[in-house]
Formats: sequence, C-alpha cells, structure tokens
Amino acid sequence: MPSPRRPRALPRARRPAGATLPLPGAAGTDVKVQTTEVASAALNEAPNEAQAAAAARVMQVLPRVMDAMRLAMRAQLDSPLTVPQFRGLNFIDRHPGSSVSALAGFLGVTLATASAMADRLVRAGYLQSQGSSSDRRRTELTLQADGKAVLERMRRRTRDDLARNLRSRSPQELATLVDGLAVLDSAFPRSDAPPLASS
Repeated sequence: MPSPRRPRALPRARRPAGATLPLPGAAGTDVKVQTTEVASAALNEAPNEAQAAAAARVMQVLPRVMDAMRLAMRAQLDSPLTVPQFRGLNFIDRHPGSSVSALAGFLGVTLATASAMADRLVRAGYLQSQGSSSDRRRTELTLQADGKAVLERMRRRTRDDLARNLRSRSPQELATLVDGLAVLDSAFPRSDAPPLASS
C-alpha cells in the first residue's frame, strides 16, 4: 500500500530589508522601537545659544545669592550653633531617619567628624539618635522639638534678611524673579532620597 503524501510547505513571505517587525500595540499597529544611538544622541546634544547664556547667568548669580544666605545665617546663629551644625539639622529635617554616614556624605566631612557633630546636637537636645528597627548596626537621626524650633527661627530670620536686599525691586521685577525661580525649580527637581549609606 503506497504511503500518503506529505503536505507541501507553503513558501515564507520575505520581509523587505529594514522593515519594522510588528509588536503588540493598540489596534494591532506596528510599534517602532527607538534605538539606543538615537536616545544617546538626544542626551548629548549640545545646548543652543539661549540655553548656554541662561546657564552662564545662573552660574554668575547663584554663588552671590548663596554667599548672602550664608552671611544671613551666620548673623542669626545662636552662640552654640555653627553653620555646619545648622546645615546638618536642615539635612536631617529633610531626611528624617538618616544615618551618620549619610550626614557625613552631605556635609563632605569624615564619618568621625559627623559622628562628633551628631553627638553634640543630641546632647544639646536638637537631635534624637536611636537604633534602626530593621538593622541594629544602623543609627537613625531625627529632629527633636528644640531642633525644629531653632531651624524655623533661623529660616525666618534669614528670609527676612534676604527680603531686605529686595526692597528696592519693583513688584514687576519681583514677579519676574519668582517666575525665573519656578523655571529653575522645574529644571532642577529636588531629590528627597538621602545619600546611600550603611551606618
């Protein structure tokens, strides 16, 4: 008895070179995949003239504003509190539960220096230090009520000192300043995550 014939395979349709493969998408449409080279080129694109001029202006003005803020803070400091201690309190206020290592990384000091500063602020009643519930080797720092009070007082006085430098500006100039700062705020979003640290 002769064996049955095997069905002949249908020829495969050839896809033109460079065609986009269909991927699952809305209504069965093809989804184009952006290449890594295109994305990298967009990130490394040189700034235009207006962007470069704005960045240069920011670099010129912001250091002077920061100097004025530092002078205002020094003028308002309570006798036992230094500018690095104030910065440390401000950091812990933004990142409660941070470790001593994270504090050292923010201040740009050694772990021993940050630990000594934290100890002084704990003894002064500004900070609370306690072991982490998830890692007994880790110490977490949080603000005490007195620490929050001294921060609020210094922020208010520093703000008032800066406001005095703006007294000669017109309402229109002040509104323009606020609009410009809103642009900076959106261009440089603040990260609420503290620096990575293990102790």
